[in-house]
Amino acid sequence: MAQVLDIAPLRSVVAVADCGGFHRAAAVLHLTQSAVSQHVRRIEAVVGAPIVERSGRGVAFTELGYRVLAHARTILAAHDAALSDLGAAEERVLLIGATEHGADVMLPGLTAALGERLPDWRLRFRLDRNVMLADGIEHGTLDLAVMLDGSGLDPAHASGMVPLKWISARSFAASATDPLPVVMYSEPCTLREPTFVALDRLGLAYRIAAESSDLSGLLAAVRSGLGVALLPMIGRLPDGLCLAEGLPPTSRASVFVRGRHGVEREILAAVEQAVRDVLTDQT
Repeated sequence: MAQVLDIAPLRSVVAVADCGGFHRAAAVLHLTQSAVSQHVRRIEAVVGAPIVERSGRGVAFTELGYRVLAHARTILAAHDAALSDLGAAEERVLLIGATEHGADVMLPGLTAALGERLPDWRLRFRLDRNVMLADGIEHGTLDLAVMLDGSGLDPAHASGMVPLKWISARSFAASATDPLPVVMYSEPCTLREPTFVALDRLGLAYRIAAESSDLSGLLAAVRSGLGVALLPMIGRLPDGLCLAEGLPPTSRASVFVRGRHGVEREILAAVEQAVRDVLTDQT
């Protein structure tokens, strides 16, 4: 029986190379790690020798493996081009993670901007906290993530900046004698430290009145009058909320775009530019 280099195993080989290992490759391909390993072994059975070997906590391609990888890229490019030309290409999905902050303002503009730059991709968004987005990028379950650094560090390399503003319920009135009640995200969160720093800079006594693990809970606590919160804000304020009286504007938060290992540079650049454009339009 003639030997055959099947498309699915070849795609797994390329993913292992681009993602730096079996685990990440499996996440990107939406396969089990065992399935990716079996694909690699199938290719090794065809060529008659190992193409990858363990190297510390990762993998390294053998000399034969690099030759296989070069052919795999050529074959897959021709295969995918043929499907596209025949109108039979599968829809490509780009999974983008984003923080909840400003999602109702930013995501419509970001979707439109990316639709122009990446017309061949279907966009899917996952809204979560920074720590979960970072984990998704590390393990390859997200293609890209739009992340927030509340400390505003490294603005030169950020895709944009978002002002941090004190917000409160419209009916909220701070006591002249009691510590200022503050609502904030529970740990871990990059906005906690900037909140403490801003309060210390203002010389205000304060107490934590409520904590929440998500944006909806935090806004509900503020809206109910439990206290003020320092949040990144672009565009209009959420319904029922206003800028807190007597608390001046503070610093800005940095917005960064991060891509998983192996993500195409052109895709990463397109998302970075789209984020810059959207943030520029909103400020």
